[in-house]
Amino acid sequence: MTSLPESIFVTGTDTGVGKTVITAALAWTFMQAGSKVSVMKPVQTGTNEPGPTDLEFVEIVLGVSFNSEDNCPYSFPEPLAPLTASRFAGQDIDIEKIKGAFEKLRSDNDTVIVEGAGGLLVPILENYLMSDLALELEMPVLIVARPDLGTLNHTLLTVESARSKGLDIIGIVINNFPPSPGKAELTNPELINRLSGVPIAGVYPGDSSISVEQGKIGEIREVAPSTLSPLLAGTFDAKEFLSGLAKND
Repeated sequence: MTSLPESIFVTGTDTGVGKTVITAALAWTFMQAGSKVSVMKPVQTGTNEPGPTDLEFVEIVLGVSFNSEDNCPYSFPEPLAPLTASRFAGQDIDIEKIKGAFEKLRSDNDTVIVEGAGGLLVPILENYLMSDLALELEMPVLIVARPDLGTLNHTLLTVESARSKGLDIIGIVINNFPPSPGKAELTNPELINRLSGVPIAGVYPGDSSISVEQGKIGEIREVAPSTLSPLLAGTFDAKEFLSGLAKND
């Protein structure tokens, strides 16, 4: 088996790009490759919203129950940035508690996948961002991006931000790729790869049967391995994918 990363920090170019779906797909693929995996959501917000939380959705996909405060040290009702949600809840976030929980998970597992909230510049504390947490945990970053118009700017800004912080970027996964791509979707993956210098580590197809809010996992288990690169335990071939897009352009 290819040597797999011991930890991955999943971030997005924006909220709603599908970090939770990719986190679940990644964890499932690692499990199928024989790795003992745990998933962590350091700060979960919006717990007053109907349906499962992000971490609960991952549990549904994996068929497990983490049942540990280490997997989710902080939960807040309001669907806001961690800094703001914690203030509305009247509770302070202790970064040392998060770091301690992460170390416990890492000692008990082959791989720990951490799903951030929003993007790298989302605040956890007044002067402490998601990127600061990834850096302190010494985790390589996996960026989840949209395929459509506007993603070039968002993705390249995220890459620039990660590099300025000194973070290692393991790759970019393009999520929700349409079955009938338009000109933007046909050209964006190659441009993202060329302009950022970061490998396309996967492309997950659009699947209307998936709903994190409703706990519907669609065909994640069946599709996940073929959408992620060998670096991430899958079989996705970026060169073949980009070549196919070029032929259709």
